[in-house]
Amino acid sequence: MRKVLLTGSSGRIGQAFFAAFQEQYKFVLTDLKEPKHPVSGPHRFEQSDLADVGVADSLCQGADAVVHLAGVPDPDARFDEVLPANVLATTYLIEAARKAKVDRFVFASSAQTIEGYPVDRQIVPGMAVAPANLYGVSKCYGEALCSLYSTRHGMSCVSLRIGAFEPADGPPLETKRDLSAWLSHRDATHLIDRAIQAEINGSFIAHGISNNRFKRLDLTETCKVLGYAPQDDAFSTFPIPLV
Repeated sequence: MRKVLLTGSSGRIGQAFFAAFQEQYKFVLTDLKEPKHPVSGPHRFEQSDLADVGVADSLCQGADAVVHLAGVPDPDARFDEVLPANVLATTYLIEAARKAKVDRFVFASSAQTIEGYPVDRQIVPGMAVAPANLYGVSKCYGEALCSLYSTRHGMSCVSLRIGAFEPADGPPLETKRDLSAWLSHRDATHLIDRAIQAEINGSFIAHGISNNRFKRLDLTETCKVLGYAPQDDAFSTFPIPLV
């Protein structure tokens, strides 16, 4: 079993990925918060603050892959909130992964990196980033950091621009824009697994949404490079709103 360090493991995506793949990987889970459910078997949980210098070093030892989901996910977050959680933590973690010779670094970026574009414009590979808030800026930084470590140190990195991660049985999404950016639980866990497994040299930015009828982010390159095969469509799952 490949050993995966999963940060932000007590968050919504972290819990979903662990639940779906705990038989396929040996996990080291870490978060500021204790997990809701006991962690047993080959897995272990370590409570940590990745914004503290040196904390990530021991966590990365022996890991085959790092899946970095930890961070402040709030588009309205202030700079003093995103600086430690999204900037410092990511910087210290990728450096620890480099020193530990981790094979794959998977970074949870966000569709907020391109939120400044008009909502009716589809985002295709190669378009410049256009964040509309400081949270998006912090995710642009993480993507750039992955590119730097790939170029300078030869690391294999995948940045996932995650869209609107919401349960299919939850409240209906409020706008067509939200539908176009939806990422289902099933597709999210599959996407992360492919980001770990796909053969990639260098740094790659993947688009993290489901197979929605209209896609805010084009999936052609993501499906080709990662072998991603999303199954769900927001426009079939939720009532279509008027706006």
